[in-house]
Amino acid sequence: MGIKKEIKRPRGTRDFTPEEMERREHVENLIKSVIESYNYRRILTPTFEHSELFELKSGEEIREHMYVFEDKSGRKLCLRPEATASICRMFAQTLRKERLPLRLYYSYPMFRYERPQKGRYREFWQIGIELIGSERPEADAEVIDIAVNSLKRIDLNFILEIGHMGILREFMKELGIRDDIQPHLITLIDKGDLDKVGRIVDNKKFLELIQLNGHMDVLDDAEALLDEYKRALESLENLRSILYWLKILDIDYRINLGIGRGIEYYTGMVFEIRIPELGAQSQVCGGGRYDNLIELFSGIRVPASGFAFGFDRIMDAVELQGIDIPEKRVDVVIAPTNQNMREDALKIASHLREYLSVDIDVMNRKLGKILEYADEINARFVIIVGPEDIREESVTIRNMDTGEQRRIEIKEIMNFIQ
Repeated sequence: MGIKKEIKRPRGTRDFTPEEMERREHVENLIKSVIESYNYRRILTPTFEHSELFELKSGEEIREHMYVFEDKSGRKLCLRPEATASICRMFAQTLRKERLPLRLYYSYPMFRYERPQKGRYREFWQIGIELIGSERPEADAEVIDIAVNSLKRIDLNFILEIGHMGILREFMKELGIRDDIQPHLITLIDKGDLDKVGRIVDNKKFLELIQLNGHMDVLDDAEALLDEYKRALESLENLRSILYWLKILDIDYRINLGIGRGIEYYTGMVFEIRIPELGAQSQVCGGGRYDNLIELFSGIRVPASGFAFGFDRIMDAVELQGIDIPEKRVDVVIAPTNQNMREDALKIASHLREYLSVDIDVMNRKLGKILEYADEINARFVIIVGPEDIREESVTIRNMDTGEQRRIEIKEIMNFIQ
């Protein structure tokens, strides 16, 4: 008798059963269908990169939680904690000669060494897009439109909030706040820690600005606060132009000028989508404009916008909002009535697999047990292959939903099932 050694999965990771994967694939395919309808093409970047890639501009929140290691040659590498930096590196290295704009999307796992909790894992999945090459407000509106329509396709209820990092950054510059302090300050704004923000920025108008939250009248309030800050006002006008296009697209939103987005590379419009039922981990999407990141790797300024969905939180929201996901069904189970029928059964299965999903008994079960199995896996039909059937070049087919059973010619199987 062998010695049992229990090895558990690493903390912060999960196993997904076939049923869970079917649900996840269904929702993922809905999102991908929306993204691809805007002519975005899928890409794949490495699971690990040089850690310096994410240390440059990803922000202190990400840098603190990176999985960093050395390979056998002493190179400092990192499991990817997010995708945008990788895609900017890919653009500079591989795609810079492509015609612009580039519309790209991805769907794969990320890794961060965080304290595991509901909605926050050490291995987690993101689906995101990057629109590279346009600085137009219509491009920002398109990015938001894709995020909104993806969640609508799933039938989720959500709240969209839009802000602008340019307003905050230009305001801070005009207030004389040092460049090295600004990233930390933005992180505090992102976390809503107004007490600490107030200790760093002794300016009443700035504190009032980051608390503005509401509809279009918020912009008038912001304009009044920024009346003497020219560059921040220019960013405010950029936000107005983006919101104009959102009105054309009939997108419902709230303005929140306290959205900080702790990732340092954002330079313009930023947005977040929240689902209140998720509680403390309510954010399911975040994104915005980053016009200077690609320049770090290519030496040329290339404007870009994008977003990422937290796919695991979307799946939690699907469950909490009671959204029905159709159960995946196998089309046919092939049931040979005895061992001598297995060759004929296999030939039929092989032919039908060109058109249908087909399961065939490999346990040498009796017919009654095969029918029980087919019922348990929610099969649509069972094809019974017996000696009398084969002699007449036919099979007996059973509809598992109605219980109806009849003999048909083998050549008619597809017509009967469809």
